[in-house]
Amino acid sequence: MNKNILTLLMISLFAASCVNTSYAPDVVSRGDAQKQQYVVLGKVIDITEVVIEGDRQKGAVAGALIGGVAGKGVTESETESDIASLIGGLIGSAAGAEIGSKITKKNAIELLIETDAGKLISIIQETSSYNFLKNQKVRIIKRNGKSRVVPFD
Repeated sequence: MNKNILTLLMISLFAASCVNTSYAPDVVSRGDAQKQQYVVLGKVIDITEVVIEGDRQKGAVAGALIGGVAGKGVTESETESDIASLIGGLIGSAAGAEIGSKITKKNAIELLIETDAGKLISIIQETSSYNFLKNQKVRIIKRNGKSRVVPFD
């Protein structure tokens, strides 16, 4: 019974670790609501499609835990069970890292922007419903070291 609860806990941990955090400009974190943000105006100079890599680390940890628990009960022998747990953890870690990476990677764009003050800046953000064009006027909204770009019409 305890093994089933532990396995369920590990699977839940793995699922929670693969939760996607959005980097889209039209998704705002809860902590930023109703707080002052700094705005800079500019125009788009260049647009490059990129991919934000997925999070391998959380998936690897969760996979190792699940694999270790799964390997533990394979045999009655304590030594063999420990070896199976170790091997299960290693295999689970590799599989979890790959799964975590694939689940959490995001299509994105890199926007090269010339601010109205004449500075060039680059911001990478997840693709969204916004369509950006060269020479388009945009606003850069900054808060807590993060920036997001939205059209300024």
